Amino acid sequence: MIPQSPAWLVNFRQQHWTAFLKNGLPTRKDERWKYADLGFLANQNYAAATQLDTDHLIDIIHQHRLQKSEGILLVLVNGYFMPMLSDLVKLPHHVIACGMSEALQLHNDKIKEHLPEKIDVQKYPFGSLNAAMFVDGLFLYVPDKCELAAPIHLLSLTIGEEEFITHPNNMIIVGQNSQLTLVEEYFSLVNQPYMNNVMTSIHVGENAKLEHYKIQQEGKKAAHFANIFVQQKKNSSFSHMNLSFGSVFARDDLVIKLLESGADCHTSGFYHLRHNNQYIDNHVDIDHAAPHSNSDMLYKGIIENKSRAVFNGRLYVEKDAQKILAYQANHNLLLSSEAEVYSKPELEIYADDVKCKHGATTGQLDQDALFYLRSRGIPHEEAMSMLLQGFAEEIMQRVSHAGIKLRVQEML
Repeated sequence: MIPQSPAWLVNFRQQHWTAFLKNGLPTRKDERWKYADLGFLANQNYAAATQLDTDHLIDIIHQHRLQKSEGILLVLVNGYFMPMLSDLVKLPHHVIACGMSEALQLHNDKIKEHLPEKIDVQKYPFGSLNAAMFVDGLFLYVPDKCELAAPIHLLSLTIGEEEFITHPNNMIIVGQNSQLTLVEEYFSLVNQPYMNNVMTSIHVGENAKLEHYKIQQEGKKAAHFANIFVQQKKNSSFSHMNLSFGSVFARDDLVIKLLESGADCHTSGFYHLRHNNQYIDNHVDIDHAAPHSNSDMLYKGIIENKSRAVFNGRLYVEKDAQKILAYQANHNLLLSSEAEVYSKPELEIYADDVKCKHGATTGQLDQDALFYLRSRGIPHEEAMSMLLQGFAEEIMQRVSHAGIKLRVQEML
């Protein structure tokens, strides 16, 4: 428990802890979790992550800086914000970046205003668990009329020698007429099992623009759970890209509410499962609560060996939300007869003046294209790589920043 926690936070934690205990872990009887086997959690004995001495990480952190650009690096280690390892001096004067534990002492009103009041434990049980258990994370506040030219790179490292669990809670507030590019990257230095349970609350103010990239490269035995709750105001723009490659189990819930007219959001994702028993699950919920708002989803995945991917995209258009333009698509390549993918795009529309569509495809690599490349003298592995890169190119075209694009290309 954070020392001297305000009364509202104590109640907030207790409510979510009580709800989580009552609901328990989700089972495969729950529609949102029907393909997820959480039995491995019963066999783990996770200890709470502790704050560690991180002086020896300076060289490693330097190696993970974005290249080809000047970025502003902020560092979390095991869910704790590390100001001594972060580029705080590069931030504009009025931008606030600190740990959530410190922000609760200094910026309590802002956190209370933007933290989700009540998280639906039925839909987001691990978000509810984070709300009850978080100790630290990143608090980032960009005031009105502030445009950051350089991207902020939030590097979240996981280190340690025992099985542990982290609950980082991040809050991103982008004020009116402001602009920010944020790269949220998860990277591990350990091989033993651990669990990273992240919650991120994002508020995009009127006429503000936020580009958000999430890169997940957790350890091969890690479990990664993430809940991202986004609220958008009038004429705001939010773009989100989720790139998942690591962990043995990964679950991302992205929840976006377009609260006022003119709000615009673009979501995309790319996942590549390479190992047996690897599981990646993306659930995206976009709620059009106001007229004249737009959204799109584009998620693509490559599934190899005996691995499993799940995509569930849901567009919800409320009764008075007229003049909506919304689109969603999910495309998958299976490179093995044992690979599995489950895709479920959904539309729930209660307005009559809208343009919404969705689609999904699952298939194998084009053997004619592969044969053509091989007939031109290109080795098999190189030909495969070219075709897979072509499949991912539609996602890559959405990356506008050179340093971020290079990082993504390295993983692909």
